[in-house]
Amino acid sequence: MPFIFATLDDNQRRLPFFMATIGYDWPQENISRPEGYPWYQWIQCLSGRGELLVSGRRVEVGPGDGFLLLPEEQHEYRSLSGDWVTDWLGFGGSAVPQALKAVGLEKSGVYAISDLWRLKTLIRELYGASIEDSAMAHHDTSLLVYETLLALKVALEPKTRDAQPRHAKLRPVLQYIRVHFAGDLDIDTLSTVIGVTPQYLCKLFRQALNMRPFEYLSSFRVSKAKELLVAQPDMAIADIARTVGFSDSNYLCRVFKNIEGMSPRAFKSLHCPVTKPIDTKI
Repeated sequence: MPFIFATLDDNQRRLPFFMATIGYDWPQENISRPEGYPWYQWIQCLSGRGELLVSGRRVEVGPGDGFLLLPEEQHEYRSLSGDWVTDWLGFGGSAVPQALKAVGLEKSGVYAISDLWRLKTLIRELYGASIEDSAMAHHDTSLLVYETLLALKVALEPKTRDAQPRHAKLRPVLQYIRVHFAGDLDIDTLSTVIGVTPQYLCKLFRQALNMRPFEYLSSFRVSKAKELLVAQPDMAIADIARTVGFSDSNYLCRVFKNIEGMSPRAFKSLHCPVTKPIDTKI
């Protein structure tokens, strides 16, 4: 159960992100802080069960859950099972409030984690960087704190009565799209993948990804078109359109420009090497 409580000098405190404390595989004890804690905290549950009391709310925290605590906010958390094991990170920095706002984490609370492995990896990388005997160690940890906050954006959603994260519910549909994107997909086909109604599938996509199912499908098809534009620059736009699931080149060009802000030909010109010799004559 490695842990660190960093001693921060003025230069470190001026960084946009800094690590104040960190630990992992920690047998979590009961904590009560009537005056709160000076740093932001992220704590994720690996095993066992506990509960968080904050802002007048009491929420259970189980494996695959995590909770964010804002500085100077009264809170309490304690074990319910007697074998509550957590990872934790205390952090701060001038850019943290804006970064948390950007990823949709503006208040203390419990969140379901759809990618615990990624967050566990980042916590351990942060710990490793923090014990490096290097003049750049604090800059390395600053970057990793920022990366961790970005990872929270895609790994979390508020804990609700339905404990299964919406990202996890959608995973079979997203995988189906990645395999069958070139086919003739409709909303009924996608909704049957996870046994829900088309209306509920649209609701899940809006809640988890802030887009409709066919916006995700179009975006994925465009990403595949971009790969072909670069990997096979001699391939006709019409052939690329059919290969990635668009009915014709006009439809591909319209969707491509809406997403990328440029036409497929302009994208290819930007990323592919020049095949004609450059005229250097003045």
